[in-house]
Amino acid sequence: MRLSSGLVTSVDAILSARPLAGLTRVTDGGGGREVTGVRLAERFADLEAAPAGSLVILGRALSDLATDYRFDMALRWAALGGVSAVAAFAERRWQPPATAMDIAGRAGLALVWIPGQAELTGLLLAVLGEVGGGPAAALARASAGIDAVDRAEGSGAGLDELCALVGEALGTPVLAERPAAADGGPPAPGAAPFRLVAPGAHGDLAVAARLVLRLASAAAARLADAEHRARELPIRSRGELLAELLISESALNEDLLDRARQLGVPIAGWHVAVRIEADNLAGVARDEVQRFELLESAGRLALNAAASSGGAWYLCRIARAIVLVWMTSSDPGVQAGARASRSAARALRAIGARFPALRLRAGVSAPHEGPLGLRAAAAEARGAIAAARAAGRPPGVTAHDATGVQRMLMEWYASDTARASVRMQLAPLERLGRARCETAIRTLAAFLDEQGSVTRTASRLHLHRNAVSNRIRRITGLLGVDLADADQRLALQLACRARMLQ
Repeated sequence: MRLSSGLVTSVDAILSARPLAGLTRVTDGGGGREVTGVRLAERFADLEAAPAGSLVILGRALSDLATDYRFDMALRWAALGGVSAVAAFAERRWQPPATAMDIAGRAGLALVWIPGQAELTGLLLAVLGEVGGGPAAALARASAGIDAVDRAEGSGAGLDELCALVGEALGTPVLAERPAAADGGPPAPGAAPFRLVAPGAHGDLAVAARLVLRLASAAAARLADAEHRARELPIRSRGELLAELLISESALNEDLLDRARQLGVPIAGWHVAVRIEADNLAGVARDEVQRFELLESAGRLALNAAASSGGAWYLCRIARAIVLVWMTSSDPGVQAGARASRSAARALRAIGARFPALRLRAGVSAPHEGPLGLRAAAAEARGAIAAARAAGRPPGVTAHDATGVQRMLMEWYASDTARASVRMQLAPLERLGRARCETAIRTLAAFLDEQGSVTRTASRLHLHRNAVSNRIRRITGLLGVDLADADQRLALQLACRARMLQ
């Protein structure tokens, strides 16, 4: 018969308990061996089959036989099985055979004398009470464990400290296991990052431990979430600020600049932007929730990969694009573009390793100075991707190589005044909706670039001449402009060119 407890304790700790004061260890060693359960042996086969960690009590009849080779053989098998201690009844202090003492000494196993007058049932219950305590002791351990969880959470303890406090209260080690996904990879998004277990708990204590560890696991998750928020909040705050700087139509006022200073974002320095987009995002992530989660993960992967080469990198999200910005306090020089392109390539590899189905592009800007330069850099990175797509280039990294008028246009459009002017001029078209607005601006830009030639515009846009004439008539009517006026024509051409940089 085996009586399982739950609390792991040592042989000597059991023998020192008041109800078991008459029991004596007769071997020199084995007192520190851990005991996880109690087993009553009525035959030598019971001793041989005893589980590891057991304290085996020989029945009275078997105790009388613990003097010959059969006991030695059974003891040897018990030692091999990991039994911690063997106790036998004797009227006088037990003196095991020398062979048995030798086997026990070699195995580090304790031999214990039980005075002959001891009552077996009471003895079993007393040992069990010391090893695990039964329901009452388990309930007390559970109460102590719950108190430990409350103290740990109240003090903001880390995972290791929480496990130590709860393990001390339960009287058995508590470990954090980090489960892997079914395919052996990292846990799926939303899965618990770990679970707390007490592998040494058995019997009544195991029930108590399960209750306590559920509370402890929930507390550990809350503590980990608070730690994660504390770590991620500055990153998210900087990202939101960068996104606002890059897409806001408002001027770069003192409030934005002050927030940047408080968050430690050096927007007064030099900036190189890397914009990352996926050609097939809608096909890989079929709803907005999946796309959001994918881009969140991809952004963190990209930031870590880019930052691994050194330098101060910042992350933000704009619509379905990931934007990384490398910021320096001084001009990074002519090699800045090449260095940023290498960082962009590392970012694409990191994302591709985690999401191999994505077809990724990265656009890299030239370095620009100051808050307006930040906007110019972002526009260049976007323009690099647009140029690569228009040219039919395969996914990968494309560096911006604009010179002359295009570069001047980007720097002009980065200013708040220019952006406000463009927005005001094209406002009637914006009210048509995104798709119709894009078509109208593309048509007007082509018409102006072709110096008002309906024929060349139709050829460029693959439209019939009448379709071009009708579109231009509707567009100019909405805008209320006279294309015969050279100033109005130039202003509209600049506005369309700048608007298509977005």
